[in-house]
Amino acid sequence: MTLRQPRVVAVRHGRVQPSGSWIYVWVDGATGDIAYVGATPYDPVLRTHLHLESDDAQLGRVRATVDGYAERDFDVLAFELPADIERAEAKGLLKRRLRGDAHPSPTDVSTALWRAVDDIARAVEHQRSEIARRGRANG
Repeated sequence: MTLRQPRVVAVRHGRVQPSGSWIYVWVDGATGDIAYVGATPYDPVLRTHLHLESDDAQLGRVRATVDGYAERDFDVLAFELPADIERAEAKGLLKRRLRGDAHPSPTDVSTALWRAVDDIARAVEHQRSEIARRGRANG
């Protein structure tokens, strides 16, 4: 057995430290519906846990806002953003892109922000297609 390099979770003075810049999408595992889109500087596994377990509605947003979350299955797709892309801006654009409300100008298409969001949206749509395919195969 070959061991991998350790994953370091930085804790400083009793607090977990940010680990990058992430955007993540909660996709219902049965329907392919998008339940939530979020962004965080923390590890997406930690953030997913907080969404489900925290009684604080600001930390446990999925728990607070997604009906029947505890009885549903989700695939949470997490994407690390490059350092030059502003997380909140990417989240807003991704939400619009997934709704079909984002229509880039020719100059927008060439920006790092649009390219990153477009790549994420394509990956999300692929996952949704896979869920639909599994549903048809099982239905």
